[in-house]
Amino acid sequence: MTMNRITGKLRRKNQDQYRLLGVCIFLSVLLVSSFTMMFFSPSIQGTLPPGGDTRKLMWLMLAVVAIGCVLFTLYGSSLFFRKKSREFGVMLALGADRQELARQLMGELSVFAGTYIFSGILAAVPVSFLIWKLFQMLVINTEQIRYSFGIAGIFAGILFAAALSFCILILGIRFIRRADIMDILNTCRKTELVREIKPWCGKLGIVLIITGLFLAIAVPPLTVQLFRQGMPIIWNATYLLCVAGLYLVVLSAVGHSPKGRHPKKYYNNIISTNLMRFTARQTTRNMCVISLLVFVMVLAAFWGVMYYYTAMEGASSAPYDYSLHYPAGEEQIGQEDISQLAEEHGVNMTSYETLDSLQLIVRYIGRDMDDQKRYFDVEYEKLASFISASDFTRISGITISLKEGEYQTVTSTGFQENIWVSADCLNEIQSPVSGERMEPKFRGTVEFDNLANVSDSFTFLLSDEDYSRFAGGLTDEWKEKHVFFNTEHVMETYGFADAVKREYTGRATALSNHYSLYDAHEEELALAAGEEYGYTGKIDLSPDNPLLLDEWKYAPFSKVLLQADAMEMVAVFVLLGIYLSVISLTAAGIMSYIRSVTIAMDNRRLFEDLKKLGADDAYEERVIKVQLRKIFAYPVAAGCTIVGVFSLFLTYFNDMRLQAFEVKMLFIEVLLMAFISIVLYGVYRLAFGKTKSIVGIG
Repeated sequence: MTMNRITGKLRRKNQDQYRLLGVCIFLSVLLVSSFTMMFFSPSIQGTLPPGGDTRKLMWLMLAVVAIGCVLFTLYGSSLFFRKKSREFGVMLALGADRQELARQLMGELSVFAGTYIFSGILAAVPVSFLIWKLFQMLVINTEQIRYSFGIAGIFAGILFAAALSFCILILGIRFIRRADIMDILNTCRKTELVREIKPWCGKLGIVLIITGLFLAIAVPPLTVQLFRQGMPIIWNATYLLCVAGLYLVVLSAVGHSPKGRHPKKYYNNIISTNLMRFTARQTTRNMCVISLLVFVMVLAAFWGVMYYYTAMEGASSAPYDYSLHYPAGEEQIGQEDISQLAEEHGVNMTSYETLDSLQLIVRYIGRDMDDQKRYFDVEYEKLASFISASDFTRISGITISLKEGEYQTVTSTGFQENIWVSADCLNEIQSPVSGERMEPKFRGTVEFDNLANVSDSFTFLLSDEDYSRFAGGLTDEWKEKHVFFNTEHVMETYGFADAVKREYTGRATALSNHYSLYDAHEEELALAAGEEYGYTGKIDLSPDNPLLLDEWKYAPFSKVLLQADAMEMVAVFVLLGIYLSVISLTAAGIMSYIRSVTIAMDNRRLFEDLKKLGADDAYEERVIKVQLRKIFAYPVAAGCTIVGVFSLFLTYFNDMRLQAFEVKMLFIEVLLMAFISIVLYGVYRLAFGKTKSIVGIG
């Protein structure tokens, strides 16, 4: 019999190990490649804000998932080589040449791994398309964001596959370099050195986790608030404390088994409590990866749900369903035009109000940040919108009483003071025509979403006397008009809202064609100083421009349009977040299942010996359950706890308070944890049934 025939028989006998490694490679490449094909598609890349927090978060979670899939595949590879060691040892014992066996193994791995890698990349194309369409059908049906295929996604998948192949190659070379035949043959019987795990190990791990999260999340905003200093990028390395703490906590859970106050109970369960200690390091590393995957899956799903909820509830607190504002010198649509459009679309208008505002020069102290992330005070001089107290009372129903020389600041609902500018910022008001000045006194804030963002940074209210005095010498160049109206069943008036937007943009002129941050006074100051003004220029005022509502200074406000626009933008965020969660859940479930089966296979002889010593099936089932509970419950508990603390710190220290919306989101996160736990419990039941059959329990 030739060596090739012997090798072929051995390979056929170990088909399960080849299949296991193949599944690991295929799933890792498929999951990561299908995600990168969506992530790098032109549609999504064009939607994600460049340099935004969402893009950074997606990169972070993608990196964690990719690393998790690599480790997951390497774990499957290590199991493959452990079983392959017997086959390799037999061939060496029969006198086979080491170099020849090495070439044969490398060739076999190249063909085998290459086949599964190619299949994974090939399958990623239809999988990414089907997931996109399924998501579009079940979650958000938007036609403007279409599935598009990008070559960068394929390249990223190939790059991941190459990195995966390199790691498997390193493991293969390490395996081949083992020279001792007996060492190879006894690989499966080897155990790790059992060392005592100190009782304080787990406690120290908990302290490190909380400390790492606090330092990484809480310290940066606190230093900004207290010292006006941002933290450098290197400060993010404090997250490593959390990783070290996770390792210590899991290691303590796996390897620490004290006698405690009930030594009899300890000895009765000595097999159950100490079985994992013989593979403590390997098991701990495996469970830490699963914990990180649980962290990513909960965070990604939570992020997607939060974006979805925000889009659904966006602008819902605004008192008026529709509002327009435009330069007073521009001929725009009026009540008769809007009423005619409403009649054409079967919409019933329930109210209609108008008012005028003044554009006055304001001087106030704000803050900026330098390259070293130091915050410093700076005096701004720009235009801001001012409305009379009586007009605001008329349109809002909120009684405003201001004396001469006083002002109030209009804010959005739930406004919270920030580092950049405060609501009581005004130092001086000046007429752009007469030059008349006033140093006003702050008299608090009032919430009104329809006016909060019509000027940067706020809209302000003046007493009727001050308003009349400043308005007296102003031309239409320094005035704006505002229109507010409500309709019945506003979320069912998309056609009417689109028609209003088209008519409104169709009548816009050069007077209103400006970017959202454009300020005529700032431009005048810049030109006088011989400097270039960054916000000059015209924008595309086509109603089909997807960036119109974000870029246009005089963009119309409509609850239904804003929600539709937000949903199209947020569809990408929800898609990526949920798909990352699915990838993480799949990888965590497979890793847990494989680890469970491995424990049964490695300890099959132990269970046989227990039967010889009189152990019944019930006792062996109890031993298996203890092992599987550790494999499944500990990583899930650790991952969910860390992501819970992470989310709590993030939401609180973002603005130093917890809003009702944030509390609701944290509760939804708990529900997501429960759902993920139920799914992994199903995997646990499958693993339990498989391990029982492996050890011979009926």
